[in-house]
Amino acid sequence: MANTIDSYTGNGAASVATNRSSQTSASNTPATTADATPSAEVSQKVKISSTAAKLSSIGAELSRQPAVDQAKVAQISKALANGTYTISADKIASGLMQSDQALKQIGIE
Repeated sequence: MANTIDSYTGNGAASVATNRSSQTSASNTPATTADATPSAEVSQKVKISSTAAKLSSIGAELSRQPAVDQAKVAQISKALANGTYTISADKIASGLMQSDQALKQIGIE
């Protein structure tokens, strides 16, 4: 079962209400005077950021893709069998640098 909030569909996790209200009773709060009254009702709203919406969209797209690119696996297997597969140190270094930069952008170093 998918959860939908403002046209964004979740992953089927347990539903969480977007509007909540709570009220603290006098019996749960220590009274400082004889006339202690319950606190006023508090309303909280959840707002989904554009980043979260984009991540949800990307996740949905990725879930529709196969986990393994069989054509790429076949191509590499054939090249290995033929002895024509080459390893490029420059491509590996470039990929590592791109990964490092991407992690720095999201605060992971």
